[in-house]
Amino acid sequence: MVVQYLAHMALQQSYQSKLQIANWAILEPGIVIRMVTDSVIREIAVIHVYINLSINCSQFTTETLSVGKKQQLTEKSKIHCLIVCYSFYHLLENVIEMAGVIQPQLRSQRLVLRELSTQVSNQQTKRPMVSDDESEGPVVKKAVRQEEVPKRKRGRSRVRSETEKTVQIQERTETDMNAQMGEETTGLSEYELLIQRNIAEKRKFLDSLGIFDVKKELDACRPCPVKKRINRGIIRSPKNLSQTTERRRSLRQQNLSPDGAHLPLPTEKPFAPEQLEEHPRPPPGPAAVTDYCRDQDKEACGELLQELQGIVVKGANKKTPWTGNVNSVVKQMKKMVVREEYVAKVVPNRTFSIQIHPTMTKTLVLVGAKWGELGVWDVDREDESNGAHFFNPHSRPINCLTVDPTSPNHIYTTSYDGSVRRTDLEAGIIQQVYSYLPKNDHSQWVSWHTHVDQHTLLVAASHGKIIKVDLRQDSKKPSSIFQVHNYKNVKVVTQHPMNSSYFASTGRDGKVCLWDVRKMRPNSPVSEWAQTKQISGLEFSPVTGNTLISTCTDDYLRFISCDLSSLTVSREIKHDNHTGRWLTTFKARFVPHQDDLIIVGSMRQPRRVEVWDSSGNLQHEFLGEHLGSVSSVVAMHPSRPILAGANSSGRVSVFM
Repeated sequence: MVVQYLAHMALQQSYQSKLQIANWAILEPGIVIRMVTDSVIREIAVIHVYINLSINCSQFTTETLSVGKKQQLTEKSKIHCLIVCYSFYHLLENVIEMAGVIQPQLRSQRLVLRELSTQVSNQQTKRPMVSDDESEGPVVKKAVRQEEVPKRKRGRSRVRSETEKTVQIQERTETDMNAQMGEETTGLSEYELLIQRNIAEKRKFLDSLGIFDVKKELDACRPCPVKKRINRGIIRSPKNLSQTTERRRSLRQQNLSPDGAHLPLPTEKPFAPEQLEEHPRPPPGPAAVTDYCRDQDKEACGELLQELQGIVVKGANKKTPWTGNVNSVVKQMKKMVVREEYVAKVVPNRTFSIQIHPTMTKTLVLVGAKWGELGVWDVDREDESNGAHFFNPHSRPINCLTVDPTSPNHIYTTSYDGSVRRTDLEAGIIQQVYSYLPKNDHSQWVSWHTHVDQHTLLVAASHGKIIKVDLRQDSKKPSSIFQVHNYKNVKVVTQHPMNSSYFASTGRDGKVCLWDVRKMRPNSPVSEWAQTKQISGLEFSPVTGNTLISTCTDDYLRFISCDLSSLTVSREIKHDNHTGRWLTTFKARFVPHQDDLIIVGSMRQPRRVEVWDSSGNLQHEFLGEHLGSVSSVVAMHPSRPILAGANSSGRVSVFM
């Protein structure tokens, strides 16, 4: 809006209020014209001069009027707009003349405004009332809007008088402005005086803004153009640039022979450099247990071993809680609970095997882990690690962990790194008793062992071999090697508890075989039982040895009757054995001194350890709020009501 724009410009220079400026634009357009610069006025004059009137400025009508194009207005607002056009006629006249752009189109617009202004006196209209109050700065009369009188009640004489009064106010205001400016009117027409007055006021306004001073400062800050250097004196002749010669290189750098022939590129090394193994096999020993500990754990581990030196097995021949019938054993199991202090992380990685030491003076749990860690947890010990410590006698998973039945201070471990080692808790020494392969050669491995007597072990190995190891001989020289399972890897071997001549084994071929060591022939067992899936666990019953328990990947636990001549399945128990990739496979085990009860982990929620009998009945479940994960491997104390289960993150939970 032109009126609003001019009023805004005036308001920025701290003149009257916005309402007063709007009234000036209607009644005294000359005052508003003096508030703007010549460039703004010229821009307004060059355009087609479409002036839109806002209701906030005029306070007369909600309609709009475009100069040069008369819009269709209502009868009520038509006359009001004519009065406004009469006032804006003077504004447009000043704009056109001061801009110096008198175009035919603008002349026609001026004629239209003149014609409209002459009609004001012939129409019935109501003029705005003007107050006599004066405001700061130039004399300005405020237009006060009154109630409109119906058209039929307005007389011609009253309208004519009001129109004449409005014209007189306009003329008086212009006269006062001329007197205030102090300009002489002699010799010049009224129009010329108006131009001179406007020019003077514009210059005065620009001087007050300091525009000319700013222009001078900007001109002074403008960088001077750089003059082109003129060569004086003699004129230099241009240099004759000769062609650059190629840098000389020796024949060696050019990869050329003395006669100019290209030499072949050197060939790469035929073998890649030997890479350091991330988990190398520890030295065979004998060496102190602390040598296999981490530096920060050596002191604490040494203190624990000193306490373990005096442990003895007492009361082994007395009556234990696992002797008796099934009901009495289950009754004892129901008294066993797990508490918060009975849960601890013993090894840093996934567990593969677990045993409870048979000592009666301590609750000592032994755990074999993924990277050859052997964890020892004294449940009743109170220190920074709550009695849990570990060391690394192996470099690969300890898949089998046993306590020597004849010498409980000796712990035997079999690992996938191809070695069988013995840890002497009393002496604090670790020694390798058998190595199946040269150092750091992992193409062959051993997976399990079983005790035949105090001097003999049977070790299950890869490529369908069972190795008989005499502990009194050199660790590199086995006593005998038996070829079994059609050269398939042997996973588990277990010794008959009553007859040392018989043992059973299972391999990747899915067979359970019974062997007589006195009649060993390659792949010729005494008896065998086969299935399509693999078997992850196999164990003889501890009392009579008449039953084998097998854990199969086809989701069955099978009781296999063994009479030393044949193997037959007596009972199958449906059990979820799909532990997945990240959990150690289940291995069902017999309860000590029981041929009819087994314990095994479970995938069911909430997490639990299950107790089954040989008839396929679930006798008991070990549950507790502190047992929050799957116990893949489990073990029981042979003489005390203690059960331990380990998950695949190295955490052990104890029920007692």
